[in-house]
Amino acid sequence: MPLRSDWSGNVCPIARGIDAVGDPWVLLILRESLAGARRFDDFKRRMDAADNVLSSRLSSMVSSGLLETRAYTTGPRPRVEYLPTRAATDALPILQAYAAWAHEHRPSENEDPTFAVICGACGVASDRSEVCEHCGALLDVDNEVAWQRPGPWEGRVVTLG
Repeated sequence: MPLRSDWSGNVCPIARGIDAVGDPWVLLILRESLAGARRFDDFKRRMDAADNVLSSRLSSMVSSGLLETRAYTTGPRPRVEYLPTRAATDALPILQAYAAWAHEHRPSENEDPTFAVICGACGVASDRSEVCEHCGALLDVDNEVAWQRPGPWEGRVVTLG
């Protein structure tokens, strides 16, 4: 991880938030976790991250309460799945707003299909990150919000949660 100050006890909530989710790899792991990645190999395949970087970030995310582990094998080398916690699912509006901002202000020539937040209740794309502009439903993991993005699932809607 890059060297920086520990802001976990800072009086500013933005600084404390950055301390928890400000690392770019953490944001990308959150994205993949909320889109259904659970195992180390799932994250590695979707993100093309080096093993040491991914292992370090997953461990720090478990320590900070963003992910929890559940064993799926036993024996001399047990394997675990990484499950998003409430803290992770509550970060969904941050990811949605960040992606919408980047789509608007940092466009990519290769972004096809374009990013969209799709309401699980009505199926309509929304430019807002927390409430559907069409039906007013809360856009969260429990409402099965989906988003469309290029990458490993190009052209496919990914259901979050």
